Amino acid sequence: MCDAVTKTVSTPENAPVGGETVYGLTKVDQEKLVLLWGKQVGIPTVALRYSCTYGPRQSIFNPYTGVIAIFCTRLLNNLPPVLYEDGEQTRDFSFVEDIARANLLAAEVDQLDGLAVNVGSCRGVPIREIAEHISEALGIEIAPEAKGEFRPGEMRHLTSDTARIAAAGYKPQVDLPEGIGRYLDWIRGQTNVRDYFSEAENILRAKGIVHKVAANAA
Repeated sequence: MCDAVTKTVSTPENAPVGGETVYGLTKVDQEKLVLLWGKQVGIPTVALRYSCTYGPRQSIFNPYTGVIAIFCTRLLNNLPPVLYEDGEQTRDFSFVEDIARANLLAAEVDQLDGLAVNVGSCRGVPIREIAEHISEALGIEIAPEAKGEFRPGEMRHLTSDTARIAAAGYKPQVDLPEGIGRYLDWIRGQTNVRDYFSEAENILRAKGIVHKVAANAA
C-alpha cells in the first residue's frame, strides 16, 4: 500500500475490459463480435460505448431503466429515491439527442471505423446529487434513502474519456441541468406514473443482484 489518496480519472477505450457483471460481459462479447465481423467481411463498423443515456420518452414503466427515470417515478409517487452504497458514486450522463448526434457522426466519418468509441460528457456526477437535483426541480422535498445495499461488480466511479470521438468532431450540446429539465417537462405530461421500482427491488435481492452490506463491515 502506498498510503496515497486515490484520484478518479476518466476511462479510455483501451482500459482493461473484464466484464464484472453478466450485463457487462454480454456487452463486451457483443462489441468484440461486431468489430470482428466488420473486419472480416469488410464492412465499416463502429462500437459506440454510451455513458448513462437519458431523455424524453425514456420508459417510466420499466423498473430497470435509467436512474433519472427511476428517481422521477419514485418522487412523483411521494417515495424517496433509493441510493445504493452511500450515493456518492459517480456516473457520466448523456442526453439522448447527443447520443443521436454521436451515431450520425460515426456513420459519416471514417476515422472511427473498426474502433470501440466512448460517448459521454467526460464529467462524473454523484448519484446523490442527481436525486437532490430532481427533487428540487419537481418541488417534491423527499430526501434520498440509502439502505446499506450495493450491486456486486459495480464500479465506484465511471466517467468516459471522450478524446477519441472528440477528435472526430463530437461535442455534447445538452448539459445535465438542461437535459433533466427537458425530461421533467416530458414526464409531467404523462399519466399513470407508477412506482415499479419497489416490486423490482425484491426481485433483485432474491436473484442476488443487490446485496446488503454486512453488519460488521467497516
